[in-house]
This record gives sequence, C-alpha cells and structure tokens, in this order.
Amino acid sequence: MRRRIYWMSIAALYVAPILAGSWGAGWDAVAGFAAVFFLFNLAMERVPREPLLALASAGVVAVLALVLVGLGWGARGLFGIDEIRPWWPWGLMALAAILLSRLAFPPKLAREIDALLDRALTEVQAAGARPEGAANRPPAPHSGTIDAEALARMSSALDDLPATAASDEVARIVLPLSDQASPGALFEAALARAAAHPCPRDHAALHWAAVNDEAIALCTGQQQLARAWAVFVAANDHEALCRFSGATIRLILDDPFAWRDMPQGGEIIRVAMAVEAANPRLGEELAGLGKAMLDLEREADA
Repeated sequence: MRRRIYWMSIAALYVAPILAGSWGAGWDAVAGFAAVFFLFNLAMERVPREPLLALASAGVVAVLALVLVGLGWGARGLFGIDEIRPWWPWGLMALAAILLSRLAFPPKLAREIDALLDRALTEVQAAGARPEGAANRPPAPHSGTIDAEALARMSSALDDLPATAASDEVARIVLPLSDQASPGALFEAALARAAAHPCPRDHAALHWAAVNDEAIALCTGQQQLARAWAVFVAANDHEALCRFSGATIRLILDDPFAWRDMPQGGEIIRVAMAVEAANPRLGEELAGLGKAMLDLEREADA
C-alpha cells in the first residue's frame, strides 16, 4: 500500500505541469514547477551537498519543468483547447503530491532499503568466497547495534505489560520501533518471544512485527506472515488468528506481493474448518481469507 501511494503521488507530480500547460500556463509556470521539482528533491534529500552539483541538479529540474509544461502546450494545440486558466491549482496539486510521497516513502526508509540491498549483495559475494561447507554456518550475531538497542527497549517495555495486555497497548510499543530497527530483526525478536512466552501479549507483538508497513515493504520473500500464522495456529490462539485474518485480507488485496508470504489457501481453510465448531465467526473469517488466497494462487498459476 505504501508503494502504491508513493507512485500515485509521483504520477500526480509529473502530470500537474502537463495539465497546467494544456490550460495555457506561461513561462511563470515553468519557473514555478522548476521550484516545485527542486523542493521535491529537497524533501526527499536528493540535492547534492556540493554547490556545483546542487546547481546542476537545479538545472536538470528546470529542464524537466520546461519539457513537461511544453508537453501541455503541445496537447493544447493538438486538442484545440482555447480556454486559459491559472496554473496555481496544479502547482498546489504538485505540492500535495510532494507531501504525500514523503509521508509514504520517507528518505530514512529509502536509505534502509539501500542498506538492505548493499548488505544482501555483500552477503552473497561473501558466500561465494567462503570455503566449501562454510555456507551453512550461521552468521555471527551482531552486538551493540541500533537494532539491538531498539529490540532491548521493546523487550523491556513488553515485560512491563501483563501477559494478557490488549493488542492496542502492544502496538503502541512495537509499531514505533519499526522505524528504529530493521523489520527483519524486529520480527525475529518478536518470534523468539512468542515461542518462549506463548501469551496474548507476545502473540500481539509478533502480529504487529509481521504486518507493519516496513515489514511488508522490506521483508517480502522471508515468509514472515506464514511463520507468524504457524505460531498462532500451534497455540490455538483464536484472538490472534482473528486479528491476523483481518489484517492480512487487506494486505493481500492491496499489495501485489504480500500474498506470496502467506500460508497456502488450503491450509487456512483446514484451520477454518477445525475452529468453526468452537468459534463460528472466526471459522467464517478464515474461510474467506483462505478462499481469497486460493483465488490468488489460481491466478498466479494461470
């Protein structure tokens, strides 16, 4: 969902000067949109610190603004649009798009993605250089990192809550940490707690570690949703399963990749049938989730 909002806002940012040009905007609009594009680079922390490179960046966005407004001028002539309207509403649309894109995909998250990719590339290269048999050895644990500090705060805060703490209380602890620790480390820590302390509090922590936006955006392919599901099923935690069903039915419909980290549709339906007698409402919700998964699986196989 986060990525979809980001790309929609980027589309609005680029469409705005074209629309302004098609309604008769002049050279003042070119200057205005050049400033808007430069502001976007500032907001996303993409302006180089070196003065000459920053000046070159400003020149690039000025040319971009001229090209896009020029496309609007061309469309105006092509479609015979005679009416002239002020360009500032489209400028406001572009400014709103900048705000939305930064909220959806802040620079910190982009840096985390770059760091994650760099780390993955380094690990792949290191794995290729290891002697035979060394690839199966577990990596050395990291200590003293930002992740470790954030996870220690999470563990301490969760320990201060009763074992029956409500999901909302747990969310207030776990979700802010998704911006401070890597989502993979956050999930693994929550998974370890849920295995050691199978209680509503730690099941809720595992849930929020698995379904937060950063986990969905950065951990696709690591089967986190399926692993969390397995813990909830093994514990026969109906409350956790109901919460998981409600969150993931939205995820798999909104995100084109999240469903691949889910348990298989047949497995979900099997659990739905097993709990239906004791909890008809949960059985119905899980059956709906399982059917949605089966539909996605069939579409992927088609």
